[in-house]
Amino acid sequence: METMDIDAKYIADRSRFIRKTLGWTQENLADAAGLTTRTVEKVESGRHVPNEQTLRSLARALGFDVAVFSKPTPEQEKRLEAELTRSLRKTTLVPTSPIRTANDFFSRNREWHAFVFDTSAIQADDSLRLATTISDWISDLDGIWGISTQTQRLDYSVHIAELCQELERLGYLTHFGFFRQQHAKDKGLIFEVGLMTFLPIAGHDGDRYALMNLDDPWEVPDQDRPTLKSEG
Repeated sequence: METMDIDAKYIADRSRFIRKTLGWTQENLADAAGLTTRTVEKVESGRHVPNEQTLRSLARALGFDVAVFSKPTPEQEKRLEAELTRSLRKTTLVPTSPIRTANDFFSRNREWHAFVFDTSAIQADDSLRLATTISDWISDLDGIWGISTQTQRLDYSVHIAELCQELERLGYLTHFGFFRQQHAKDKGLIFEVGLMTFLPIAGHDGDRYALMNLDDPWEVPDQDRPTLKSEG
């Protein structure tokens, strides 16, 4: 960062370019970066020089090193474009919403090829224990949801909603969503993956977006991937 050429207009253009290429709104970027929408608006106005921490947060959310905001040489620009192309293959923004009622789970759950749980935001031991109980319940439904009757599914959903309500009383929301991933070498192999994240109520109420970086050999399906757009 000491040698980084801080150019407010270049930073604004670069942030806006990558964000739009990913198909994100300023609200999406702010959510992924842990910043306010107003901060993103100020950065992308080109009239505000952001501090180092803000740049690092934006770069991390967009899937890049902070050097992405440093004005590159022509050779560096080529490498950056290649990195951006890779990021479009490996990064997806997942819409999620909290489970507060049985129908929040009942109406959206299905048989998934896999399920991802993220408890990284939980600090209290009792909340973490309850979140793992919810995760265990979801995992136990794998393989039986598809063969269960509607009444059985509703019973499962009621119990899960009760656990989520208990966790909410401890200060955390259970956000639920899903994303698709495609095998890099077998384009016809596409998995639907359930996602559950446990987030503090403060700042995370209502619908949110989770940033998922896909591990090899998985990537964003071709049909779901935004195309590389040029500025101008």
